[in-house]
Amino acid sequence: MANIHPPNGGPNPTPFTLGDFCIDEYEPIKVIVIGAGFSGLLAGIRFPQKIPNVQLTIYEKSAGVGGTWYNNNYPFRDWTSFYATGPEIRSHIEELTERYKLMRYVKLQHEVVHAQYDAPTGQWHVRIRRPNPDTGAPEEIEDSAQVLVTAVGLLSRWKWPDIEGLHNFKGELLHSAGFKPYPKTWQEVAEPWANKNVGVIGVGSSAIQIVSALQTKVGRIVNYARGKTWLVAPLARETSVKLLGRDITHDDPENLRFSPEEIERFKNDPKFAREFRCAIEEEFCSAHSYTIRGTPLSLHLKEACQNLMETKLAKKPWIAEHLIPGFPVSCRRLTPGPGYLEALCADNGDLVSSPIKRVTEKGIETVDGKYQDMDVIICATGYDTSYQLPFQILGKDGVDINEKWKPHPTTYLSVAVDGYPNMFMSLGPNSAIASGTLLSLIEYQIGYAVQATAKLQRERLKSIEVKAEAVRDFDEYLEAYFPKTVFADNCRSWYKVGKEEGRVVGLWPGSTLHGLRALMHPRWEDYNYERADPVKNRMYWLGDGQTYNEKTLTGDRVWYLRPPFLDIPPSPLLFGSRGSDLGSGIRISMYRIGMTICKCVQGFFTICTLFEVSALYPLQQGDITLGTYDDTPQWIREPVFECKYGAHFRLKVQRSTAPSPPTSLISPTIPAAYRSDSDMNPLHTSNHNFSNGFPADAFTLGDFCIDEYEPIKVIVIGAGISGLLAGIRFPQKIPNVKLTIYEKCAGVGGTWYNNNYPFYQFSFEEKSDWTSFYASGPEIRQNIEDLVDKYKLMRYIKLQHEVVHAQYDVSTGQWGIRIRRPNPETGVPEEIEDSAQVLIMAVGLLSRWKWPDIEGLHDFKGELLHSAGFEPHPKTWQEVAEPWADKKVGVIGVGSSAIQIVSALQSKVEHLTNYSRGKTWVAPPFARQAMAKMLERDGVRRDPDDLLFSLEERERFKNDPKFAREFRCAVEAEHNAFEESMQKELAKKPWLAENLIPNFPVSCRRLTPGPGYLEALCSDNVDLVSSPIKVVTNRGIETIDGKFRELDVVICATGYDPSYQLPFQIIGKDGVDINERWRPYPTSYLSVAVDGFPNMFMSLGPNSAVAVGTLIPLIEYQIGYAVQATAKLQRERLKSIEVKAEALRDFDQYVEAYFPKTVFADNCRSWYKLGKEEGRVVGLWPGSTLHGLRALMHPRWEDFHYERTDPVKNRLYWLGDGQTSNEKTLTGDRAWYLRPPFLDIPPSEFELQS
Repeated sequence: MANIHPPNGGPNPTPFTLGDFCIDEYEPIKVIVIGAGFSGLLAGIRFPQKIPNVQLTIYEKSAGVGGTWYNNNYPFRDWTSFYATGPEIRSHIEELTERYKLMRYVKLQHEVVHAQYDAPTGQWHVRIRRPNPDTGAPEEIEDSAQVLVTAVGLLSRWKWPDIEGLHNFKGELLHSAGFKPYPKTWQEVAEPWANKNVGVIGVGSSAIQIVSALQTKVGRIVNYARGKTWLVAPLARETSVKLLGRDITHDDPENLRFSPEEIERFKNDPKFAREFRCAIEEEFCSAHSYTIRGTPLSLHLKEACQNLMETKLAKKPWIAEHLIPGFPVSCRRLTPGPGYLEALCADNGDLVSSPIKRVTEKGIETVDGKYQDMDVIICATGYDTSYQLPFQILGKDGVDINEKWKPHPTTYLSVAVDGYPNMFMSLGPNSAIASGTLLSLIEYQIGYAVQATAKLQRERLKSIEVKAEAVRDFDEYLEAYFPKTVFADNCRSWYKVGKEEGRVVGLWPGSTLHGLRALMHPRWEDYNYERADPVKNRMYWLGDGQTYNEKTLTGDRVWYLRPPFLDIPPSPLLFGSRGSDLGSGIRISMYRIGMTICKCVQGFFTICTLFEVSALYPLQQGDITLGTYDDTPQWIREPVFECKYGAHFRLKVQRSTAPSPPTSLISPTIPAAYRSDSDMNPLHTSNHNFSNGFPADAFTLGDFCIDEYEPIKVIVIGAGISGLLAGIRFPQKIPNVKLTIYEKCAGVGGTWYNNNYPFYQFSFEEKSDWTSFYASGPEIRQNIEDLVDKYKLMRYIKLQHEVVHAQYDVSTGQWGIRIRRPNPETGVPEEIEDSAQVLIMAVGLLSRWKWPDIEGLHDFKGELLHSAGFEPHPKTWQEVAEPWADKKVGVIGVGSSAIQIVSALQSKVEHLTNYSRGKTWVAPPFARQAMAKMLERDGVRRDPDDLLFSLEERERFKNDPKFAREFRCAVEAEHNAFEESMQKELAKKPWLAENLIPNFPVSCRRLTPGPGYLEALCSDNVDLVSSPIKVVTNRGIETIDGKFRELDVVICATGYDPSYQLPFQIIGKDGVDINERWRPYPTSYLSVAVDGFPNMFMSLGPNSAVAVGTLIPLIEYQIGYAVQATAKLQRERLKSIEVKAEALRDFDQYVEAYFPKTVFADNCRSWYKLGKEEGRVVGLWPGSTLHGLRALMHPRWEDFHYERTDPVKNRLYWLGDGQTSNEKTLTGDRAWYLRPPFLDIPPSEFELQS
């Protein structure tokens, strides 16, 4: 147990004890899902895929899976028709269930009848009615789980219409939802009805499909409309027939069926099948503008649909009068009706618009007094859409959700409800869509529940509950959004609980793509939490500082080098190094690839991937010529720039008119283009009022798209490894970013290129031509320069620009920076100023080297060098020492640099003296055994040349990328015991062991691999001197024991300033200098943030180095954390993000509790402890590298304070106007969710779940 020393004074908090568990030693977690429709089945796939140690049960009241979906015909490898039949959809569901072995989780004929949350235990208790397994008699059982997912569906509770005498009918009485014709189609069911009179009641989606299906199979069919409705041309039909190479002029509804040849093509050409699907769904996601009231698009759609219906009803024009409504298209659910209008016009078809008065034993009488005999009545009259559940769900205060949801339901983002902890919903209130595809939104709703469950498990939480004020803010957003849409017009719709007017409770307030963007990144700050463990410290979940695989030495310990964790950025020019040629004929097409937008901005040509800038090229006159595509659909064809590199890039044209929308959504007569400017779109002018008490002017929508990101500027201090990584990741991940990296030196790379370290490279880089396992400084530096060139990082970097001052301005949310540089023309030092919203500290752990405090040091008349200040590049130390063959050289120090220099120089100089200044452990080469095994070498050899790669081995690395990656993974995974006998290596000079081998534990100081060092000490021309240095004269060094040694060269390998006292001021929001804040020692939050310093993030800040594992992955995750925070700032239109003081305090407690149990707490002088023998460990992460990666992987946004840029109180203002930029402009990719990195394909059978 640690005694905590608060960094800022005040009484000590309660002592804190580490948890006795690994950070990823996850407790079992149980999840109950109600419903086995599409949402429930998706939960059955995603929860086992994403949540370790999960126990999942899916309760389904019916005798089969699939919910309401298999009773309906909805659009589209081997579908027989674009509008698949119910049996075909159900067969697909059963194949899906079998492929993912979902029946191991599903319990059929188990109807949930009651659910109640128990606050003391954090558990949901559920009662289920089922038939007794032995007797079949109904019985109730009980179950419980920490997480409850309601997946009962939007349309799961069908109801009979309230019509007098309905159940007195003596013929066949069916309901479209209650009658399950599976495995037959409706046409097959109707075979016995060839001479029957069939009445279909309703004019919704099901009724329209049934009428068109039955018309040719029955004697007579009458459709009792019960209202009016719009019909549109089959959705995406024009696009589908074009892609299939058909004749577009053919208008037969059967053209929507796929031919055997087309089905075979889908099966045998997965690429074509996916392109076909993406093109279709992209068109679905292009229709959002039609749902906005009063827009030209909406008005033209109405006109086009009216023309379409009147044309198709020309044979019976009176039907048009009774069927075509006056309200806008999409006010009710938009209905494609292939064959429906034709069926009504058939000789055996009819439409009756007069309301039904009564149903008799033999037929139907309408209010107009007419009567018709019927043999079959099919009620296609819909579902209970009130969101009043048929069972109780009682929250933490005993409140029934049905009472909570009166007069209408309220939620947070349609997935959570305050007062109902650990409960998440799919297809809850306001979660259906009017434009786009529903399944994608279901996937993100289930994904949201999975993320919340993972957080519960990962952070050892008892409960997670959305805040009431977050629900209120979403409610305000709903109230502001719908008045501007066609859904607010007077039309009876299940969107409004079956009413003509009132609150829209069925639809998401925006497009499908808008919903995906809103759900993609959970705002954890919108939730309240309870911890399962009886501790106050929020960091208790960090555990004992290790991961489970490290503790047990089992499993994968280099998972960060493999998908899905491996994130390979695009190479900016897509054709490798600068100056090489892409070649002709290569195209980057928005239509073909769907992920690329290109535009010309301020003289630069920009390739954007999903709005994430990945390249910026200066354009010169003559570089480009204008061209066009001939293979893209006319409605998205745009000009193309042809670069001198030979690649074709699409130009995003800024113009006042949008491209023509997909004609198959409306009609071929739609005008060529419509205005889409905001002045033609009354998005924010409605005074419509709803009935929930919120005034219409209480909240106004933002006049921007959810992903119409404002420019954001980022300044990075330092162009070492961290700064270079920032130069790669920020442009890759942050759209519209302006990045500047200031580096005080004349070159990039920081301190790294002066040292020899094993395989230091980014996780995503596969350099396969290293000459040695311990690469030389020049080789490392060359690798860094190649990296800079590959990613064109010099466009961001300003060399010889030293930051001398940084201060945060609270009023603007900006960091003001002063930089010293040489004047570009005169070279005279001058200061300039810059500013940015985000400041990244990447100055490095070991960036400020210092001369040792030794008397007379600078009186030395020979060569005086410092290992960090002397740059031998492009030569190696051995090459630098060529003139020293007759020289006496002294090396001061016994750390990593000294050890490498001694072994490098021993064979090159006349005599070498190593002044040790202490004792140290020298480890055998890291991962040498793994290297020897992988390369099929003799692992017993001790020759340091064994660490060099032969030409054959280097060729193998180059030509076999799979082997190169396996080699790297094996090397990084090896765990060695670094206590082999140094005495054995020092057998020639056994007295050296007494002066070199320490008493403190291995790793108390930085563990040093020293290939060749001990062998060098045993050479005849090398001495180790352990007596402290007394004085340096002009000719050599005198030690305290009175001995004097004459020297020609003195090399000080004496390290850096490890105090974290920066050489410049960083002033936070209260005028506090971070150097003052960090006395007597620095504190931070997870090593990446400091309270009082908003919008500032660090890489390699305090407590961020590692003693176990490799440092580069931790740097990657630190930069990744900063990128995620910056993305949140931009995405949510925030002015500032600042870590809470209490969050920093909790991490400080964790640091204090962790290190006393480690070897670092022993008495040894180390830069880990500011160069002292005792005291606070400030240099190391409190755990292993893998532990650090796990800790940084998922930011806890609830640990931060926020300020909004916009002068609004509503936290969801950033949701904007309900659409995405690509939908607004009809450009770019509108099916990005079907492509990597958003596409997440689970394994067919889980290896992790039995």
